[in-house]
Amino acid sequence: MNILALLFSFFIFASCNSQNKNVNEATLKAKSKKLLKAFNHESKITSADFDTLIDLNYDAIKDFVIGYYGQSGTGLKNKIRVYLYDIKKHDYILNEQLSNLSNPTFYIDQKKITEFYIGNGGGSGSKLEWINGKWIVTKFFEVDENEIKTVWKVTYPLKKKTENWAKPFQFIPPKDILETIVKE
Repeated sequence: MNILALLFSFFIFASCNSQNKNVNEATLKAKSKKLLKAFNHESKITSADFDTLIDLNYDAIKDFVIGYYGQSGTGLKNKIRVYLYDIKKHDYILNEQLSNLSNPTFYIDQKKITEFYIGNGGGSGSKLEWINGKWIVTKFFEVDENEIKTVWKVTYPLKKKTENWAKPFQFIPPKDILETIVKE
């Protein structure tokens, strides 16, 4: 009898600890379809260009990303809305930090994301890295175009370091300022 009780206890313990690994893919797709339908319904101007399931918080459960093109501004406006799956609530929850990214590039294997928005006259961008279980800005840039000289100001918040670069103005940051796969 003790062996049976021990096996039962082990089964319950293993089931509880593997709960996040066993989220049904069909359930995730059904929940993401509802979010996509709501997104497309809430805006009469913007509709989704793409949607995908991808693990953005490294918990082995796919999160949901909706991509769309923003309506205002003069630069490239590829935008996203991100929902992270909350295992305790058994549902997707909007993530404000990642949903505010413009022109994002995901480097999932490297645990980094880059993003930027540059319009007429200036803009900014950043690199986020997955550190201690959250996305942290490790690099930030600002660019201002004026008639005399364009300056790219690059800040490294964790190192408390700033650099200024004199480079031509462009709508996609130079590779030495910010890595991205976004093209005009």
